[in-house]
Amino acid sequence: MPVVTIARQLGSGGEEIAAAVAARLEVPLWDHELLVQASEQTGIPLHYLEDLDERGRSAWRRPIDLVRLIPLPPINPEVPDVLGDRYPPTGPLVARGGGLVSPAYWAAEAYAALLARTMQALAASGAAVLVGRAGNEALAGRPGVLHVLVVGSLRRRIERVMAAEGLDPFDALDRVKESDRNRAAYVRQFFGADWLSPLRYDLVINTDQLEPEAAADLIAQAARARTTPAATPAAVPAA
Repeated sequence: MPVVTIARQLGSGGEEIAAAVAARLEVPLWDHELLVQASEQTGIPLHYLEDLDERGRSAWRRPIDLVRLIPLPPINPEVPDVLGDRYPPTGPLVARGGGLVSPAYWAAEAYAALLARTMQALAASGAAVLVGRAGNEALAGRPGVLHVLVVGSLRRRIERVMAAEGLDPFDALDRVKESDRNRAAYVRQFFGADWLSPLRYDLVINTDQLEPEAAADLIAQAARARTTPAATPAAVPAA
């Protein structure tokens, strides 16, 4: 059964494509649902996960994160961490009430690990389309998984964000650049990888050149091919 991870630049149409791929493959789509699943599994209120979603940590851009306390995901010492055994976070922990809390700056590492583990569990349980959250890194090397990156030119992405969110060109540009910075930092800081490196993916889709429906067809075809067992080579006749 196919598992597909889809990383996407804001304004590239990646979410639309992911939904179409899930429909073609008749498998569950996990986008914001990943956060809901992680919240239900840990008991951590959803808004904490949404606040730390797909962004790295920066004391310069978000100094309040150094003092803003948030709950930590439950720690299982029997399970090695997916981010290189750096769990709990490499920062201060504070015991408060019934559990552990930490400044948001340091807790971001634990949240990245939580989302990675959530995606690993979903991939192990069956077919799925997983959107963002460095799914290609969390599932790197897992057999039968297709990793896709959806990109577009800055101009076209700004146009799409303007249309989708009713923004003027300057605000749309800010949204796109902020999203790019956050996603790049997330993958670099917690997985040590370049988010936009084509070598981290099996398939790169440029939506300046390919319409969403055609892109979805291509991805679905590639996913089916990835999960189809290779044919047994024909026997070579003896000389």
